[in-house]
Amino acid sequence: MSSRMLRRLLAAAVLAAVAHSARVDPRRRARGERWLASVPMLRMRGGAESASGKLGAWLESKRRELHPAAVTQDADRLKAAMLMKRRGLKNVEMAADLLRAAHKRDPDNVQLKLELADAINTVIRIKTNANSLVLEGTQDCPAFKKIWGTLGRESLPLATDARKAMPNDVKALAVYADAFLYSSSAQGIVKQALTGVGKKYVAMATELYKHPKWDSAVGCAFLGGFYNVAPWPVGNKQKAAKYLREGVSIAPTRRNLYYAGVNAYQLREYDKAVSFFSRALAAPICEDPSSSEGDFMDFILEQSRRGLQLSKQALAGQSVG
Repeated sequence: MSSRMLRRLLAAAVLAAVAHSARVDPRRRARGERWLASVPMLRMRGGAESASGKLGAWLESKRRELHPAAVTQDADRLKAAMLMKRRGLKNVEMAADLLRAAHKRDPDNVQLKLELADAINTVIRIKTNANSLVLEGTQDCPAFKKIWGTLGRESLPLATDARKAMPNDVKALAVYADAFLYSSSAQGIVKQALTGVGKKYVAMATELYKHPKWDSAVGCAFLGGFYNVAPWPVGNKQKAAKYLREGVSIAPTRRNLYYAGVNAYQLREYDKAVSFFSRALAAPICEDPSSSEGDFMDFILEQSRRGLQLSKQALAGQSVG
């Protein structure tokens, strides 16, 4: 490789580094451009192999100068990603803290906003059993509403920005839908179902419904769950059954089978409820990388066992009657 070509590559690389810096802070771009204009091209000796090594080391030093937080930030995000894969409340809370720190250093990074919103949503999901369906009433308790109100409102603006920047990204849609669900639930699940918030939620859930492969047909769970708990005239348990059982047919996971079981129990279709709860308890762990049911698996299994017992008792009562 000629020294002239190396100089050209060097100039292009520096410009690329400056451009990358501009995405984070325009002032850094200005400093980088002034620096580039003032420094003559380096004369590299020792042949192409030696020059390429020097070039790599020099570029790394310039990258650190132009964006000094990048190395630390990347390390924090990498560690956060590893913690998110491990799951568990402690790991996910640590991941959220790392991403909060990274977000302070790089507040305009949309991908980072998505990662942070996802981590916060996961903390909420674990702490509040994903605001999932229950056999009686809802999980609309003061302790959970406080969590939805604080963490949900932190997550929603981040998820909103990510959704706007990535309108065709299904993960951005799912993270936004979760954040919206939790944030709005802080005002009361049943109350919000009859307002414009409920209509917006259905619109989002309908978008998720178009992506049945994401999180084991979570769009079916969103729509079915909404119609199952919403009061009249919006609520409709038969309509909920349609979506929830469709979710089971697409992906017979523990979550989907449990949700269908809750709906069947409330419809007094106890034989179907027994079947759904039994299958939920026997279903294997979902291996889908986008699956979120592992975050509240213990709750699903506990409630499925309870639902199975109650459904069998109800069936026995019908037989006696």
